[in-house]
Amino acid sequence: MSILVVGGDSVDGIKERAQAGGHGCVEHWSGRKTRDLVKAIPKKTTVVVVVLDRVNHTLARKVRTEATRRGLPVFFRKRGNHVQSTAKRPLDLTHWLNKAQ
Repeated sequence: MSILVVGGDSVDGIKERAQAGGHGCVEHWSGRKTRDLVKAIPKKTTVVVVVLDRVNHTLARKVRTEATRRGLPVFFRKRGNHVQSTAKRPLDLTHWLNKAQ
């Protein structure tokens, strides 16, 4: 299981929770590079987290579209601890990490 984090400067908290939950690697795209717009979501990815403080609208829309097309859960995270999901029921990222064990 692999987690893709798009945006944000520091994703240490997500990495620590993922490793504590026994999940695989956490890949991080900074969202500041123009090449991030042409990257494809890796095939081994099981969940996508978009941190909204450093991501432009185009990148957020591209990642959300590609992830939902592949059936991956997408979580949008502000700078704080509030997490929203694109699923019909809102799901907390921490709850998902614990449930996916």
